[in-house]
Amino acid sequence: MKKNKRHGASFKLKVVKEYLRGDSVKSLALKWDLSRSLLTRWIDRYNSSGEQGLSPKAHQYHCAEFKWKVVESYLKDGLSLRDCCSSYGIANESIVLSWIRRYELSGLAGLREQRGRPKIMKDNIPPRKSKPLTRLEELEQENLYLRAENELLKKLEALTQQKRTQNKKR
Repeated sequence: MKKNKRHGASFKLKVVKEYLRGDSVKSLALKWDLSRSLLTRWIDRYNSSGEQGLSPKAHQYHCAEFKWKVVESYLKDGLSLRDCCSSYGIANESIVLSWIRRYELSGLAGLREQRGRPKIMKDNIPPRKSKPLTRLEELEQENLYLRAENELLKKLEALTQQKRTQNKKR
């Protein structure tokens, strides 16, 4: 089976219709070179949401209360991961599983934690120099730049000289 292969909604619908006509999940998985779990996920989405369940969805942000409701239904109501996903419209079981793990580690605070880069930059960035450079500082910077440029040109000349000697030896 190929990993990370994207399938369009029309292909998914075609495979699900074949299943509904009577083909088994195992035979369809072999025929189309897909995993059985992926096929059952497509079938569940089709059964719960129709053709819209097979179309790709944009990234959704879920609030902590929603996450808590899903985790609670898994832990207390005894729903399976797959049932939680189909009843709450979540794309994948791994999302629910990560919420459960975070809840077990940190409680409700674990469901609220933000991931990624903070939205507002922190104030601990040192301010830039606002005063202009003196003539001496400007000359020192220019001197440093010219030295670096000179060294670069010397290295380039040495490399071309080395290349010429190697070509002559051949």
